[in-house]
Amino acid sequence: MKSKFLVSINNLEDIAEYKKVGITTFVFALKDYSIGYENTFEIDEINKVDANKLCLINRLLNSEEIDSLIKLLPKIDVMGFIIEDIGLLDSIKRLNKKVYLFINHFNCNYASLNTWLEYVDSVFVSNELTKEELSYITSKVNKPVIIHIFGYNQIMYSRRYLLTNYYKYYNLPYKNNVIIKDKAGSISMHLVEDKYGTISLAKNIFDGRSLLDLDNVLYFYLNTSFIPLASVLDFIEGKSILNADEGLLDKPTIFKLGGKND
Repeated sequence: MKSKFLVSINNLEDIAEYKKVGITTFVFALKDYSIGYENTFEIDEINKVDANKLCLINRLLNSEEIDSLIKLLPKIDVMGFIIEDIGLLDSIKRLNKKVYLFINHFNCNYASLNTWLEYVDSVFVSNELTKEELSYITSKVNKPVIIHIFGYNQIMYSRRYLLTNYYKYYNLPYKNNVIIKDKAGSISMHLVEDKYGTISLAKNIFDGRSLLDLDNVLYFYLNTSFIPLASVLDFIEGKSILNADEGLLDKPTIFKLGGKND
């Protein structure tokens, strides 16, 4: 099973520890082209790693940024790329590299997934679904997909500097990676800001080990950002971890569709 674990890297020194417990495939967020990850990496750093590697590019890019990135892609020594911006699709395919589509919040039904799977090698399934829904989706997709099983689930991404604006408005000392609480409810979340905007993350670590029995899965993804190495290793070894829950796996999301009487 560990051969199917896809683990994001926070520090290059962690790779040796992961290899000791049987992890063979790693994700590296590319510097200047990724957001929401604890650390990002230069191309030279990625290229020096001797392992199965994927490069993550999850920022939505403008035309100038895509043009600049296209010149860099051939220099990155990896098996493939995890992307959010489909404007990169043809450029990566010309390199004969694998392409994995990771669109947060959107890939939540098998019809959409099968459409994307006509163009890419695999797709990350939304982690806002129940286990029952994920089981149904994986039974209907035309190719093996990627399932998120560990990490702080991303709630929202904004290009605005939400923390900077808040502290400036209230004339308070700046802080980053803070926990805020919704005054209208009981939801708490992490806010993390960098030069590309702000993301919000769930307060608790998502522990999705119950999904390991799903079929038709290419990789089980572990996003280790902002989580101590020891906790990640405990999860990989099947041990319990602190500050964790099963997210929405047992909590169906009910959507109300608009109608003429609304």
